[in-house]
Amino acid sequence: MANIAIVWDFDGTLSPEDSTTKTVEILDEDKPGSEFWNDIKSLRGDKRKPQWEHVLASDAPIWMYALSRLAFRKKIPLNAEFFQEFVAPKIKTYPNAIPLLKKIKSLQEREDFREVDLKIHHFVISSGLKELVELVFPEDLVTWTFGCCYTVIAFEGHEDEPESIPVFCMDETVKTRSLFEISKGSFNDQSKQVNTRVEENNLWAPFRNVIYVGDGPTDVPALSLVRDKGGLGIAVYNSSKDPDEINKRLKQMRLDKRADLITPTDFSYSGELFKYIKTRCIQIRQRYEAEMGI
Repeated sequence: MANIAIVWDFDGTLSPEDSTTKTVEILDEDKPGSEFWNDIKSLRGDKRKPQWEHVLASDAPIWMYALSRLAFRKKIPLNAEFFQEFVAPKIKTYPNAIPLLKKIKSLQEREDFREVDLKIHHFVISSGLKELVELVFPEDLVTWTFGCCYTVIAFEGHEDEPESIPVFCMDETVKTRSLFEISKGSFNDQSKQVNTRVEENNLWAPFRNVIYVGDGPTDVPALSLVRDKGGLGIAVYNSSKDPDEINKRLKQMRLDKRADLITPTDFSYSGELFKYIKTRCIQIRQRYEAEMGI
């Protein structure tokens, strides 16, 4: 069996909202989420030294710790139950995004895909919270979600004061590691180590079968890795936003040719995004047909 891996960023790519900001605003209704992120930038050390003297810390450990302290003060555990009841209902995807993912996945049911035993899988690699993002999708639509994780504990005698301990932080570099986990199939198989060398014909999904879709600077390393290894990189943008902001966000991506396609977040079946991904899946199927002499 061969696999196609379509890998999606979440915030800004499949959803116009920031899922972590929604969590912050639910925990602290008195402050806008922007204040939380301004505090994170300050803690990160943006203003301590001139930029040329100072390498900024990663955001994820800082905001995950700050969010856990906020939840602790409210005596709220950052777990699936909390996300399910209070946050997930407020997270919206772009119109037709989920139907489009279903439509793409349904290609594997066509006779020509079944002839070469080619399966299509969706993955999400998010800088947000894994347990929250997973709740947005119908069961079995997304094969695996990578994202930031907490473990909730309560010390004896303080059961009503749950502590949410950050145990996994996602950033630009870890996104590329996640791509190797997908390619090698180690994401759900403890017997496979991500650092183990795997021959091309034994890969769960060779990079030439990988499509990565993201919306911003944090996706650049992942886009570059996928394209350098023969896969397809797609950058999307929200066309309802300010044109100057869009151009600023995508300028470097265009100059450095980081993506094969830059297109709006239009998830209609007549849109460029669907047509481009569908065409790529068909091209991959045709390659296997040629290799098998069908």
